Amino acid sequence: MMHDSDEGTPLVRRTRVTTQRRNDEDEDDDFDLILDHADDDEEKKRFFHPMNQRDKSLDDSSFGLPTIDLSKQDRRNPLVRAFAALHRLLQASSLKAVPPLEDARHYEDTGNDEPWSCSIGTREENGVWINYKDRAGSIMSVMVWILICYSIYTVLLLAVHGHVPLTLTCLYCTLAVLMLSSHAKTALTDPGAVPSSAVPLPEHQHNTFHSMCSQCQTYKPEKSHHCRICNRCISGMDHHCPWMNNCIGAANMKHFILFLIYTWTASALVLLLFIVNYFFCTSALCEFTGVEIVLVRVMSLISLGALMFTSSMLMNVIFNVVTGTSTIDRLKMKLADTWHNETAAEIPLTDIFGIGPKWTWMLPTDPLFDDYDRVMGYSTRQRLLRKVRAP
Repeated sequence: MMHDSDEGTPLVRRTRVTTQRRNDEDEDDDFDLILDHADDDEEKKRFFHPMNQRDKSLDDSSFGLPTIDLSKQDRRNPLVRAFAALHRLLQASSLKAVPPLEDARHYEDTGNDEPWSCSIGTREENGVWINYKDRAGSIMSVMVWILICYSIYTVLLLAVHGHVPLTLTCLYCTLAVLMLSSHAKTALTDPGAVPSSAVPLPEHQHNTFHSMCSQCQTYKPEKSHHCRICNRCISGMDHHCPWMNNCIGAANMKHFILFLIYTWTASALVLLLFIVNYFFCTSALCEFTGVEIVLVRVMSLISLGALMFTSSMLMNVIFNVVTGTSTIDRLKMKLADTWHNETAAEIPLTDIFGIGPKWTWMLPTDPLFDDYDRVMGYSTRQRLLRKVRAP
């Protein structure tokens, strides 16, 4: 590199410094020119006034700059807003239950706290909850849909040939639709991820120590656990289900239980139908031929496996509700040999199915809780402020 004979600084560096000084001098000259064209001393003072006390008449538009609207508005384009509205409609379903008007004991928040970006994932800024990064879970979740659709096809094919009564066919198809709806709600519903703005409940804020998640670096409510697959802390987390490709937490426990109930009922119905058909029916309509034999055998194996799996899971869920624990907590207590010392209270059914009418408990609709913060185990500053300001 070439050097000047008088100075030890490289010429390239000296040229950059000289150019920067000239640019600064040009900016100073432009600023002096603006002051020279000012009409009075009062207008000149505005340029030296602190930014936080500057005259409101001098905004960004005065200098030809675009103004920045800091109000909380939806700035998404129409296509993204339409997609988000369709997703909310599918997620809430057309059967969303509303409590009676005289019963105001439900969580209501009119603030627009949803993410502005229409993106999928499990991060806090994602608008659509989908755990797409877990490939094994995604494959297993799709397999559930394939098996259910296969069972629908088999029952319809048998009904067309007169092997299954029309009443049982309609009943099974209804259960299958409810299975698919419950599975979709469980997989696409936020299970209760703790946001970064979470704070302890007012009755717990006087405590000296609060748990913090070392992974999320946020407040960790009681009975919450960090899922390494979803990479989020989940309130009331029971376990991570690969068949759902999602965690089972406080917000989607209802949908998971309904899926188990519908699957158990449909599997028992199919097995009972095939047993009666094979051992007790003597009519010619009960004889399967050709490809029907293969379809019935495969569906019998699928139904038997689903019946055994859902039976064990239902017993596990019922035990957790009665004892007030979760699958993760129970395993930890068994390892530490402290199971006999725990005396947790029973989980109220309203904390799972909501306070809506009882007939809505058997539908895959979003539950309405009497106290959302209490069920989730945390609150946010925004919700606390809205509660204080509420009339």
